[in-house]
Amino acid sequence: MSGELHDLFAEVYDEVKAVLDETEGMSHPLVVLFRTSLEDERGAFERLLPALEREKPELESFKKDCSIVYLNDEIAESAFRAWLRAVDWMDHADSEEASKLENRFPGMKDTLKKAAAKMEDIYGAAKIKYVVPALYQPQTGGVQ
Repeated sequence: MSGELHDLFAEVYDEVKAVLDETEGMSHPLVVLFRTSLEDERGAFERLLPALEREKPELESFKKDCSIVYLNDEIAESAFRAWLRAVDWMDHADSEEASKLENRFPGMKDTLKKAAAKMEDIYGAAKIKYVVPALYQPQTGGVQ
């Protein structure tokens, strides 16, 4: 069970690294903002993924880093959307690059939602309630 959870988080980690690589030379303030959030997220993944490699990891052992991943994903996506609107509006040179990245963020969010559902299956809705933001939690009638 935790292997599937690990794989979902590893998929998002790979996407985070790809976005960081693709935006490395950019200096727009909104890019700096979402890159900072993604850097925090990457650090959390680097602690989270080894914890999920254990046979049956306790939620306590990775809940802080898990929360960091989800909260930084929200911040990064919001800042990315603001940057996308700004470069489109200004017809900025970065608009082509922004368009290339546009599909990455919804994909990461979908994968994080799948991971939240898996965590709910493993640990229960009551235990993940304060680890995973409501936006990512399954709406299956569990504890809200």
